[in-house]
Amino acid sequence: MMSPLEALAVLITMAGIWLTARRRVLGWPCSLLASLLYLVVFAKARLYADSALQIVFCLFLAKGWYDWHRFRQTSTEIAVQAAPRLVLLRDLLIGAGCSVALGTILRLWTNDAAPMTDATLSVLSIIGQIWTARRFLACWPLWILVDGAYVGLFAARDLWLSAGLYAGLIAIAWYGWTSWKATLKSIAPQR
Repeated sequence: MMSPLEALAVLITMAGIWLTARRRVLGWPCSLLASLLYLVVFAKARLYADSALQIVFCLFLAKGWYDWHRFRQTSTEIAVQAAPRLVLLRDLLIGAGCSVALGTILRLWTNDAAPMTDATLSVLSIIGQIWTARRFLACWPLWILVDGAYVGLFAARDLWLSAGLYAGLIAIAWYGWTSWKATLKSIAPQR
C-alpha cells in the first residue's frame, strides 16, 4: 500500500535531484526535506540502514547546501570538477569494506529485510553524496548504478512509488551526467 508520506517524499526527492542536476543551490534544502520524510518511510519498511542513512544524508545535505551557497557567492555558477582517479578508487575501496561490516552487523543484530543489499546501497549512497557535494562528475554514474539497484530493492519491499522514483532518478542522473560533462568540457583549457 502506497502512503501519502511516501508519495510526498517521491515528489520532493525528484525536485531536489533535478535542481542539483541543474546546479541549483535550492536542490539541497529540497533533498534535506525529502530525506527527513524517507527516514520514516524506510523505518516502516524495516530497511534500517536506509532509514539511518537518511540521518547521515541530512548532515551531508546541510553541509553541501552550505558549501554550494558559499561557493555561489564567490562565483556566478557552481563549477564542476573531475575527481582524481586515486580518490575515486580510495573511496570505493573504503566503501566496500564498510559495506561488508555494516551488512554483517545488520544480518547479525537486526531483522533487516535485505542486510547486505541495504548496507551496500547505503554506503554507496554516502559516497555519492560526498562526490555530489564536492561537485565530482563521477557522482552521476555512481548514482545511476545505485538508483538501478534501489529499483529492485524497493520493488521487493513493495515500495512501488519509491521504485518508480528511483527509475525516474536514473533518467535525472543521466541528465546530470551529460549536463555536468558538457559544463566541464566548456571550462576545460583549450589547446
